[in-house]
Amino acid sequence: MVGYMDFTKIYNSSPVFFQNIMTTVQGYIYKKERYGKAYKDALNEFNGRDYSDLNSLQNYQWERFSELLRFAVNNSPFYKDFYKDIDIEKVINSKDITLLPVLEKETVRQNIDKMYAIPLSDAVVSNTSGTTGKSMKFYYLGEDLERRMAYLDAFKQKHGFIAGKMKRASFNSSKIVPPNSKNNIFWRDNLSIKQRIYSGYHCKSDNCKYYVDNLNIYKPDSLDGYPSAMYELAKYIIDNNVSLTFTPVAIFPTAETLLPHYREVIEKAFNCPVRDQYASSEGAPFITECKCGKLHYCMDTGIIEFSEDGRMLVTCFETHGTPLIRYDIGDRAFLSEEKDCECGCGMPIVDRIEGRSLDYILSPENGKFTSIYMSLVSSEFSNCMKAMQFVQNELTAVDVYLETDENYDVSMNKIIEDKLHYSLGEKMEIRIHTVDEIEKEPSGKFRLIKNNII
Repeated sequence: MVGYMDFTKIYNSSPVFFQNIMTTVQGYIYKKERYGKAYKDALNEFNGRDYSDLNSLQNYQWERFSELLRFAVNNSPFYKDFYKDIDIEKVINSKDITLLPVLEKETVRQNIDKMYAIPLSDAVVSNTSGTTGKSMKFYYLGEDLERRMAYLDAFKQKHGFIAGKMKRASFNSSKIVPPNSKNNIFWRDNLSIKQRIYSGYHCKSDNCKYYVDNLNIYKPDSLDGYPSAMYELAKYIIDNNVSLTFTPVAIFPTAETLLPHYREVIEKAFNCPVRDQYASSEGAPFITECKCGKLHYCMDTGIIEFSEDGRMLVTCFETHGTPLIRYDIGDRAFLSEEKDCECGCGMPIVDRIEGRSLDYILSPENGKFTSIYMSLVSSEFSNCMKAMQFVQNELTAVDVYLETDENYDVSMNKIIEDKLHYSLGEKMEIRIHTVDEIEKEPSGKFRLIKNNII
């Protein structure tokens, strides 16, 4: 059986055409996990739902919540103990949810193995890479994962993009380009779902020409992924007066905060609307943008409790594998005072979403790396790291602070260095420090990245 390291070695030493084959094969495996009968049924359900009927949505929301709550108590050892002093039968409506305790991220990290409500043999595993720098493994039921994919595709379909039938260009953190690659081919094809994956790691000013030239050849119907990468391309297109030979139906940013000037420049360069959405790899409920440019809290995917300071407590209906109930996800969002939207949707309007770090590490060789890239470094150390922080006090060096537990081994430092050199370049000096505790900001927030040179 070929292991991960063997697979990576084979991939990195193969020609590009064979890497495309391997990418497509992996894509086909993911397709079988995410686009089965449950996906098709859910897509029809979401496309047929009347989103103007708020009362119907509220009734549906509480039916789903009641089912999830009882499933968690009956199947998760953690929740059996967490709610042992609570009469679950009294939790029957929106006001009663406050009878349940808030679930903190550190509580999840310490108890993740007890939280699972399904066996590993029945699970699809998702590794988080949140901006806190703490990575955890979450279990999904296959049906839950398919329903989430269906909801995302139903959202895109409302804006004119039909998944699987139209071509998409995705800008993400997949390490599709081997570290020692000498060519200017920064993309690979996943033909199983008509997707071309573009490396977010290499999307910088020196390479923008190659990206744009290839996009003109590929002619995607939509772009999705990191807005920072698409913004770099958009600036290049505008600054160099490049003519595009295609017009996407829409652009769907993910993972990073969509800054107003990002949206403005991207829409100008690609001559199409940008439609934002919020979710998370843990399984937060969706917040999606409508055709009128308003964000809506998608009540049929879960419950979000919004505090005055923007703190979100989330309960997602598609987390039966690792139930998340009143989970303090760490991101912030603010409800709008507007009650009605011209699109006709009755779901609450969200004024703005915050909480995704705008800090970045600056590499002289490879440019900016935002928190979504840096958080991936921690994904391999979820069982031995309480927290990880990157501090840049000079252009050519990064200090990495590790708050470890008893499972940490100093040999892991070499893996961290290799991951960072892949992103930041071999010339970047990496200094690793183990500390008892990483200090939080005066506000109480934890920052994954602290850049003191910008």
